[in-house]
Amino acid sequence: MEEAPGAVGTSASFALRLGQTLFSSASLLFMSLGVDFYGYTAFCFLVTVMGLVIPWSFTLALVDVYSVLVKCPLRLPGTMTIIVVGDWVCDSFTLDSLS
Repeated sequence: MEEAPGAVGTSASFALRLGQTLFSSASLLFMSLGVDFYGYTAFCFLVTVMGLVIPWSFTLALVDVYSVLVKCPLRLPGTMTIIVVGDWVCDSFTLDSLS
């Protein structure tokens, strides 16, 4: 079976997760530096969500590094289910806080 670009356990996936971690950190920093951001519920929720997305993305980046170094793809059904559900929850929380 051909490997999809950015699939879990590849160097492209590591780059994408690292980018997600860096941009989430930057958005958290800029939102926290804003004047009276805590006065708006949406910003408070988004800051909380970014605080959850950063460790999630960093953990998956570490999993990708391990998978690339060991040359063992982690595409077991249970592992993929955890990753898909975790990404779905993080993404839906991020998008829900923007509306």
